[in-house]
Amino acid sequence: MEHLPASAFYIDDHALLYALAARAAEQRMGEPGRRAAEEAVVIYGRERGARCALRCLADGQPLTMENYLLYGEWVDDRGWSKGGVEAFSPVYRTRTTTCGWCESWRRTDLLDYGKGYCTFIDKNLVFGFNPALELELGELLSHGGGGCAFGWVGCAFADEEALRRHRARRAEQLPRLIRDFRYHCGHLYSALRRSFVHNFGAERGFALLEEARQAYAAHF
Repeated sequence: MEHLPASAFYIDDHALLYALAARAAEQRMGEPGRRAAEEAVVIYGRERGARCALRCLADGQPLTMENYLLYGEWVDDRGWSKGGVEAFSPVYRTRTTTCGWCESWRRTDLLDYGKGYCTFIDKNLVFGFNPALELELGELLSHGGGGCAFGWVGCAFADEEALRRHRARRAEQLPRLIRDFRYHCGHLYSALRRSFVHNFGAERGFALLEEARQAYAAHF
Protein backbone atom coordinates (compact mmCIF):
# COMPACT_ATOMS: atom_id res chain seq x y z
CA MET A 1 0.00 0.00 0.00
CA GLU A 2 2.78 2.41 0.92
CA HIS A 3 4.14 2.62 -2.65
CA LEU A 4 0.84 3.92 -4.01
CA PRO A 5 0.11 7.66 -4.03
CA ALA A 6 -2.34 8.91 -1.42
CA SER A 7 -4.73 9.93 -4.20
CA ALA A 8 -5.23 6.25 -5.06
CA PHE A 9 -7.14 5.75 -1.82
CA TYR A 10 -10.63 6.99 -1.06
CA ILE A 11 -13.82 6.19 0.81
CA ASP A 12 -14.34 2.85 -0.96
CA ASP A 13 -10.91 1.61 0.19
CA HIS A 14 -11.73 2.52 3.77
CA ALA A 15 -15.24 1.05 3.62
CA LEU A 16 -14.24 -2.27 2.06
CA LEU A 17 -11.21 -2.69 4.31
CA TYR A 18 -13.52 -2.69 7.32
CA ALA A 19 -16.30 -4.79 5.80
CA LEU A 20 -13.95 -7.46 4.46
CA ALA A 21 -12.23 -7.73 7.84
CA ALA A 22 -15.60 -7.94 9.60
CA ARG A 23 -16.71 -10.65 7.14
CA ALA A 24 -13.57 -12.73 7.66
CA ALA A 25 -13.86 -12.40 11.43
CA GLU A 26 -17.56 -13.30 11.55
CA GLN A 27 -17.31 -16.19 9.09
CA ARG A 28 -14.36 -17.73 10.95
CA MET A 29 -15.20 -16.81 14.54
CA GLY A 30 -18.95 -16.23 14.59
CA GLU A 31 -20.47 -13.53 16.76
CA PRO A 32 -17.22 -12.93 18.69
CA GLY A 33 -15.62 -12.09 15.35
CA ARG A 34 -18.24 -9.49 14.57
CA ARG A 35 -17.81 -7.96 18.02
CA ALA A 36 -14.02 -7.86 17.57
CA ALA A 37 -14.45 -5.91 14.32
CA GLU A 38 -16.78 -3.48 16.09
CA GLU A 39 -14.26 -3.15 18.92
CA ALA A 40 -11.73 -2.05 16.31
CA VAL A 41 -14.09 0.76 15.28
CA VAL A 42 -14.22 1.94 18.90
CA ILE A 43 -10.41 1.95 19.08
CA TYR A 44 -10.07 3.71 15.74
CA GLY A 45 -12.77 6.28 16.47
CA ARG A 46 -11.49 7.24 19.90
CA GLU A 47 -7.89 7.52 18.73
CA ARG A 48 -8.91 9.65 15.78
CA GLY A 49 -11.06 11.88 17.97
CA ALA A 50 -8.17 12.27 20.40
CA ARG A 51 -5.84 13.40 17.60
CA CYS A 52 -8.34 16.11 16.70
CA ALA A 53 -8.56 17.13 20.35
CA LEU A 54 -4.78 17.48 20.62
CA ARG A 55 -4.71 19.84 17.64
CA CYS A 56 -7.58 21.84 19.09
CA LEU A 57 -5.85 22.13 22.48
CA ALA A 58 -2.55 23.04 20.82
CA ASP A 59 -4.39 25.99 19.27
CA GLY A 60 -5.59 27.04 22.71
CA GLN A 61 -9.21 26.22 21.86
CA PRO A 62 -11.78 24.50 24.11
CA LEU A 63 -13.04 21.01 23.32
CA THR A 64 -16.56 22.08 22.36
CA MET A 65 -18.88 20.40 19.89
CA GLU A 66 -18.48 23.37 17.55
CA ASN A 67 -14.73 22.83 17.57
CA TYR A 68 -15.19 19.08 17.09
CA LEU A 69 -16.92 19.91 13.80
CA LEU A 70 -14.15 22.36 12.96
CA TYR A 71 -11.21 19.99 13.61
CA GLY A 72 -12.41 16.88 11.74
CA GLU A 73 -9.72 14.95 9.85
CA TRP A 74 -11.45 14.07 6.60
CA VAL A 75 -13.35 15.84 3.86
CA ASP A 76 -15.30 14.35 0.96
CA ASP A 77 -13.79 16.45 -1.80
CA ARG A 78 -15.14 14.08 -4.48
CA GLY A 79 -18.75 14.52 -3.41
CA TRP A 80 -19.55 10.88 -2.66
CA SER A 81 -21.73 11.79 0.32
CA LYS A 82 -24.59 14.26 0.36
CA GLY A 83 -26.83 15.74 3.01
CA GLY A 84 -28.09 18.91 4.56
CA VAL A 85 -29.03 20.87 7.65
CA GLU A 86 -32.26 20.02 9.46
CA ALA A 87 -31.97 22.61 12.25
CA PHE A 88 -29.58 25.41 13.18
CA SER A 89 -30.74 25.64 16.82
CA PRO A 90 -31.32 24.96 19.68
CA VAL A 91 -29.31 21.92 18.57
CA TYR A 92 -27.51 21.85 15.24
CA ARG A 93 -28.94 18.86 13.35
CA THR A 94 -27.79 17.35 10.08
CA ARG A 95 -28.90 14.47 7.88
CA THR A 96 -26.78 12.52 5.43
CA THR A 97 -28.94 11.24 2.59
CA THR A 98 -26.23 9.61 0.48
CA CYS A 99 -23.17 8.02 2.08
CA GLY A 100 -20.02 6.98 0.25
CA TRP A 101 -19.41 4.17 2.72
CA CYS A 102 -22.93 2.72 2.36
CA GLU A 103 -22.83 2.99 -1.41
CA SER A 104 -19.49 1.17 -1.49
CA TRP A 105 -20.89 -1.64 0.66
CA ARG A 106 -24.05 -1.91 -1.42
CA ARG A 107 -22.12 -2.17 -4.68
CA THR A 108 -20.07 -5.05 -3.29
CA ASP A 109 -22.86 -6.80 -1.35
CA LEU A 110 -21.09 -6.09 1.95
CA LEU A 111 -23.64 -3.80 3.58
CA ASP A 112 -24.42 -6.21 6.41
CA TYR A 113 -20.75 -6.32 7.37
CA GLY A 114 -20.44 -2.55 7.23
CA LYS A 115 -23.24 -1.85 9.69
CA GLY A 116 -20.97 -2.18 12.71
CA TYR A 117 -18.83 0.68 11.45
CA CYS A 118 -21.83 3.01 11.24
CA THR A 119 -23.13 1.93 14.65
CA PHE A 120 -19.95 2.80 16.52
CA ILE A 121 -17.84 5.30 14.58
CA ASP A 122 -19.42 8.70 15.16
CA LYS A 123 -20.15 8.42 18.87
CA ASN A 124 -16.61 7.20 19.50
CA LEU A 125 -15.08 9.97 17.42
CA VAL A 126 -16.93 12.46 19.62
CA PHE A 127 -15.98 10.55 22.79
CA GLY A 128 -12.31 10.56 21.79
CA PHE A 129 -12.47 14.31 21.24
CA ASN A 130 -14.18 14.98 24.57
CA PRO A 131 -16.02 12.34 26.64
CA ALA A 132 -18.25 15.07 28.09
CA LEU A 133 -19.83 15.80 24.70
CA GLU A 134 -23.02 14.13 23.50
CA LEU A 135 -23.96 13.11 19.98
CA GLU A 136 -27.59 12.23 19.32
CA LEU A 137 -27.54 9.52 16.69
CA GLY A 138 -30.86 8.80 15.01
CA GLU A 139 -31.66 6.53 12.08
CA LEU A 140 -28.84 5.21 9.93
CA LEU A 141 -28.77 4.50 6.20
CA SER A 142 -26.95 1.21 6.63
CA HIS A 143 -29.64 0.03 9.04
CA GLY A 144 -32.46 0.79 6.60
CA GLY A 145 -33.14 4.41 7.57
CA GLY A 146 -33.92 7.17 5.13
CA GLY A 147 -30.73 8.97 6.14
CA CYS A 148 -28.16 9.28 8.90
CA ALA A 149 -29.49 11.75 11.47
CA PHE A 150 -27.10 13.59 13.79
CA GLY A 151 -27.84 15.95 16.66
CA TRP A 152 -24.68 17.82 17.65
CA VAL A 153 -25.62 18.59 21.25
CA GLY A 154 -24.01 21.77 22.56
CA CYS A 155 -23.58 23.26 19.09
CA ALA A 156 -26.03 25.75 17.58
CA PHE A 157 -25.91 28.43 14.90
CA ALA A 158 -28.03 31.55 14.83
CA ASP A 159 -28.73 31.20 11.12
CA GLU A 160 -27.32 30.06 7.80
CA GLU A 161 -24.83 32.92 7.74
CA ALA A 162 -23.36 31.85 11.10
CA LEU A 163 -22.92 28.33 9.77
CA ARG A 164 -21.33 29.71 6.62
CA ARG A 165 -18.75 31.56 8.73
CA HIS A 166 -17.99 28.38 10.66
CA ARG A 167 -17.48 26.47 7.42
CA ALA A 168 -15.23 29.23 6.10
CA ARG A 169 -13.06 28.91 9.22
CA ARG A 170 -12.84 25.17 8.64
CA ALA A 171 -11.91 25.65 5.00
CA GLU A 172 -9.00 27.88 6.06
CA GLN A 173 -7.73 25.22 8.46
CA LEU A 174 -8.22 22.16 6.23
CA PRO A 175 -4.67 21.86 4.82
CA ARG A 176 -3.20 21.25 8.28
CA LEU A 177 -6.07 19.16 9.65
CA ILE A 178 -6.90 16.70 6.91
CA ARG A 179 -5.41 13.23 6.77
CA ASP A 180 -5.80 11.43 3.45
CA PHE A 181 -7.52 8.07 3.07
CA ARG A 182 -4.25 6.17 2.79
CA TYR A 183 -3.55 7.41 6.31
CA HIS A 184 -7.06 6.51 7.51
CA CYS A 185 -6.86 3.06 5.92
CA GLY A 186 -3.56 2.48 7.69
CA HIS A 187 -5.00 3.56 11.04
CA LEU A 188 -8.09 1.38 10.58
CA TYR A 189 -5.91 -1.59 9.62
CA SER A 190 -3.87 -1.05 12.78
CA ALA A 191 -6.99 -0.94 14.94
CA LEU A 192 -8.35 -4.14 13.36
CA ARG A 193 -5.03 -5.88 13.90
CA ARG A 194 -4.90 -4.90 17.56
CA SER A 195 -8.48 -5.97 18.20
CA PHE A 196 -8.15 -9.31 16.39
CA VAL A 197 -4.89 -10.18 18.13
CA HIS A 198 -6.29 -9.12 21.50
CA ASN A 199 -9.42 -11.23 21.06
CA PHE A 200 -8.10 -14.28 19.22
CA GLY A 201 -4.34 -14.38 19.74
CA ALA A 202 -1.53 -13.50 17.38
CA GLU A 203 -1.70 -16.47 14.99
CA ARG A 204 -5.45 -16.44 14.44
CA GLY A 205 -5.72 -12.66 14.55
CA PHE A 206 -3.10 -12.17 11.85
CA ALA A 207 -4.66 -14.95 9.74
CA LEU A 208 -8.04 -13.18 9.81
CA LEU A 209 -6.50 -9.91 8.78
CA GLU A 210 -4.48 -11.55 6.01
CA GLU A 211 -7.67 -13.11 4.62
CA ALA A 212 -9.26 -9.67 4.57
CA ARG A 213 -6.17 -8.10 3.03
CA GLN A 214 -6.12 -10.60 0.19
CA ALA A 215 -9.81 -10.01 -0.53
CA TYR A 216 -9.17 -6.26 -0.48
CA ALA A 217 -6.22 -6.63 -2.88
CA ALA A 218 -8.27 -8.82 -5.22
CA HIS A 219 -11.02 -6.21 -5.36
CA PHE A 220 -8.77 -3.20 -5.97
